[in-house]
Amino acid sequence: MIDEPFRRWLARHAAAPVPLLHRLGVTPNGLSAAGLLLALVATALVVRGAVIPGVLVWLASRLADAYDGMLARHGNSSSLFGAYLDLTLDMLAYAAMACAFAYITPADRMLWLLVLTGYILAITTTLALSSLAERADRQLGGNRSIQFTPGLAEAGETNMVYVALAVIPAYSRTILVVWTGLLFATMLQRTALARRILRS
Repeated sequence: MIDEPFRRWLARHAAAPVPLLHRLGVTPNGLSAAGLLLALVATALVVRGAVIPGVLVWLASRLADAYDGMLARHGNSSSLFGAYLDLTLDMLAYAAMACAFAYITPADRMLWLLVLTGYILAITTTLALSSLAERADRQLGGNRSIQFTPGLAEAGETNMVYVALAVIPAYSRTILVVWTGLLFATMLQRTALARRILRS
């Protein structure tokens, strides 16, 4: 829901690091890999009980993820493989972080299984809709290699959930119940959109 507005804001107001990264020889795929490395460091910190530092490192990893596409467009080096790699590493990062939280909160592990199921359904519905919309010659908007459809639960909202879990852990169960509901609502939202635009 907030991903595209944030990306537009970043491109307009915080793009200064992109030319510098380009001059330093940083590649978009290298930046994607760095984002994953930071996410795995964040995961390790959470597992060790350093949740707030872990979430701060996680946010840095997501910033790297936001800049990789901007770097690709700046250097005119966008590629389909880069889009594939970016998405694959992103999903590994999100799954690892969810597993880390599940590890340190045994009482909430069933909820984390539902969260992971929600992640699978959210990415499946957006990828299926993107692929089929392209075959049907329908545009979903955005300038990314894969046409992501807006939803109630996206990357930005995931980051907000992780911050909330770090800051107010006493409300973790409530946060997870609401978050699971939003993930499943996003699946239904995209299914309704698919029904509307893919019906022949």
